[in-house]
Amino acid sequence: MNEPLVSIVIPTHDRKEKLERLIRSILESNYPKDRLGIIVVDDASTDGTYECINRLFPQVKVICNEEEKLVAESRNIGIRASKGKYIFIIDDDNVVDKNTIKELVEFMEKHPEVGVVGPIMYFLRDPKRIWCAGVKRNYWTTITKFIGFNTVDDGSLKEPYESEDLPNAFMVRREVFEKVGLFNSRLFPIHYEEADFCQRVRKAGYKVMVVPTAKVWHDTPLPESRETTYLSSLVRIYYTSRNRVIFHKLYSKNTIQKIISVVFAISIIILYYVPRAILLKSNNKWMVLTALLKGLIDGIKFRLVKGSFQ
Repeated sequence: MNEPLVSIVIPTHDRKEKLERLIRSILESNYPKDRLGIIVVDDASTDGTYECINRLFPQVKVICNEEEKLVAESRNIGIRASKGKYIFIIDDDNVVDKNTIKELVEFMEKHPEVGVVGPIMYFLRDPKRIWCAGVKRNYWTTITKFIGFNTVDDGSLKEPYESEDLPNAFMVRREVFEKVGLFNSRLFPIHYEEADFCQRVRKAGYKVMVVPTAKVWHDTPLPESRETTYLSSLVRIYYTSRNRVIFHKLYSKNTIQKIISVVFAISIIILYYVPRAILLKSNNKWMVLTALLKGLIDGIKFRLVKGSFQ
């Protein structure tokens, strides 16, 4: 029997070298090449991404956004263009183990109750150190924890297990998108878009799970480094602040939890993010601070009225 068709959707913006590295790792996969369809959504890159990928990988479909739409809508564009039974969504700054796609597909084929499944994700710069092996989210404090974060894999994670949601790299059953819709790019264009999506997936009766035998290496800064991804752009900074408040407003179980979670979100942004913005050795530190506070204010002002966002 032929293996199911898998569509791989990769949003990208101005990172053609990392994108090339990811595509090469996918093409080295032991999953049949004729059952893989790679779709790159180039989110208005200015570094020649389209020309580079078109020249190196003519078998890859590249869709170019004329203007930047951010990650959630870029993923949606790729999903709409996909044909696979399964859609593997992965950010461009990753390297995929050759067994990962096969492991995820085989698991999904055996478990129709699972709607989203993901691998263990390691730091590319320290390949045995875990970046994320699933997510635990506290709906009172708004604190999100990555399972296994910054620990060396000791082999104790062997059997598949459930996760609150999954960032960065995960496979979705096509029927899930048909039932719950795509990413909410209007409300969560970047940051918390996966959390919102997986909430809807679980409410529809599907499970979100991690398969430890599947592995991905994420090219993200090590914890001890001074690099910060959340301060990398003003847009990202704004949504980091705004969406923390909005997400917990939407998914709190009751009014008391909503009030407490918003208080915690405000406290974390003011006590954690704002001091780091002030300490930035950069001429735009006040722009960073403004983006954080504007995002916080917009998140507090947000409300859901009769199914529409205000």
